[in-house]
Amino acid sequence: MSSTSAAIGVAPPIAPVARIPQQLPALDGLRGLAIVLVLCHNFQILEGPPDLAGRVLELAFDLGWIGVQLFFVLSGFLITRILLQTQDAPNYYRAFFGRRFLRIFPLYYATLAVTFIVLPALSAMPVRWQADSPHQLWLWLYLSNWTGPYGTATHAFPHFWSLAVEEQFYLLWPLLVHRRSAGQVLRWCGWIAVAILGVRVGMLAAGLGPDPVYSFTVTRLDALAIGGAAAAWLQLPGNPARAVAARQKLIVAALVLAALGFVATHGYPRTSPLGQTLGYSVLAVVFALGVVAAAAGDAVGARGWTAALRLAPLRALGRYSYAMYIFHKPLHDLLGKPLLQSLGLYEHAGNGVAIGYVVVGTLATLALAMLSYHLFEKHFLGLKRWFVAEPAR
Repeated sequence: MSSTSAAIGVAPPIAPVARIPQQLPALDGLRGLAIVLVLCHNFQILEGPPDLAGRVLELAFDLGWIGVQLFFVLSGFLITRILLQTQDAPNYYRAFFGRRFLRIFPLYYATLAVTFIVLPALSAMPVRWQADSPHQLWLWLYLSNWTGPYGTATHAFPHFWSLAVEEQFYLLWPLLVHRRSAGQVLRWCGWIAVAILGVRVGMLAAGLGPDPVYSFTVTRLDALAIGGAAAAWLQLPGNPARAVAARQKLIVAALVLAALGFVATHGYPRTSPLGQTLGYSVLAVVFALGVVAAAAGDAVGARGWTAALRLAPLRALGRYSYAMYIFHKPLHDLLGKPLLQSLGLYEHAGNGVAIGYVVVGTLATLALAMLSYHLFEKHFLGLKRWFVAEPAR
């Protein structure tokens, strides 16, 4: 209490309790960063460049696979936060599943319908995709992550494996969270993260190979659970204020841990034994720390790196990231790659061509995603108003 306040008998103003806002624009920016990483990985056309700069660029592009891990952590955080905040709603399940399905199903199933119904009827299905027709059921059922490692349903949409993982998570997670306290959910998330790491170690020790470990739900669920743990931790009393006070330390800890993991795993390789065990777990923790720090930054309108995540271009990429993820691989396989091959640039691309291709491919994918969002997706998103969680009685 200041001397002036004490002298006149007036209590000093009480500092407001830190709260994490419902809208978290910095997380939109993180989602935008995640889709940029994925596109860099899948638009990568360098093949063993001879110069040092090219090898560094190739490594950086290859490392873009971690964007999927960031997507998983973000999904775990956001979904767990929603479920904890609405778990007492009488329409808990209806509200959650209705809103999720409206966001995910229309574009996903429209893409499959065009591919496996419309194009064959017009005799216009790409030859590359025809091999998936007998196995399309796995895509329709969101199970391609289980069949893809064995060469089934991998030609048209090999990247849909991660959408299958997330959809299976959406179906199971509300059952775990419902009627459990944030502390209980936090403990469950911790147990799951440890158990999944054990599953990965066991599968690799059994000689099952890197592909199942990369795409099976039972091997990737820990990233979603660790994101969920971050959300549950922030729901505990006093922790929002702790996160706000420690937000800079959190991001420093994330950077230090990321660097140590990079060294320990020799660059976070996607399919090496060390990368698939220690690497996956370290990355999930790194991204969870970053998510909490970003949410805490949004709580106080922090500047610096949090403000950078709130920049409009990055948030726009986050807004359209779902459609961008859907479209980017077909755009590369059916248009970008053949065009580069016809120009003689695919097998012998230089650094400038590789960077230019990623930039042009990203812009083209963004343009297609914006058309999809405004002409198709938003009409379904408008129906979310019928699936709002009701107040607890």
